[in-house]
Amino acid sequence: MSDDSLFREVDEAIRQDQLSKLWDKYGLWVVAGAVLIIAGVSGYKFWVYWTAEQAKEAGARFVGGITHVEDGKSSEALDVFKSLADDGPSGYRTLSQFQLAALYAKDDKRAEAVKIYDELASRTGIGIVQQSFAKIQAATLRLDEAPFEEMRKRLDELAVSGNTWRHSARELLGLSAYRSGNTSVAERYFNTILSDQQSPANMRRRSEMMLSLLVQTGSTAAPASN
Repeated sequence: MSDDSLFREVDEAIRQDQLSKLWDKYGLWVVAGAVLIIAGVSGYKFWVYWTAEQAKEAGARFVGGITHVEDGKSSEALDVFKSLADDGPSGYRTLSQFQLAALYAKDDKRAEAVKIYDELASRTGIGIVQQSFAKIQAATLRLDEAPFEEMRKRLDELAVSGNTWRHSARELLGLSAYRSGNTSVAERYFNTILSDQQSPANMRRRSEMMLSLLVQTGSTAAPASN
């Protein structure tokens, strides 16, 4: 046997002995780590599958609720949306609450609708657009009863320049001010709508009508009915 062959055999034996010692010392942890990785991947895949199935099932229920609304079956629609609002995935839970509030408003159950809209308006996880929409809807339902100061608290932050919802907020504030007898404040809001080049055409026409009414009545608005 050559010296090179002998050295290779000795080196190989040493390596095998080292591997054996390493396995004796760490083998269990290596296996445990591998099992945990496999279990983690399998668990994640199951979670993705389960979430998708839940969303699919919730989507079918939601569409069914919308169909009930279109068919005029309010009671059946309420049952579906209440169920989804309680146990549906987060997205469908939010959408179902909006549907519930709309159904309550349609049935003239304003207090129930406003309560849902107010809860949605304060929920930070749903996004600013949906929050703002909920604020507008709640304020619209409160317009005939709420004092002007309440409306200001609800809508002031939306009525500022640059806000997407400023047009609706300004109109509601103008109408609330007029209803409460704050004619100068009402006039200011309606003029602000007219001076904003991005105000919708139909809203501009309504503002012109309200300003004309203020002039005709000598800035004496309808008294508040609180």
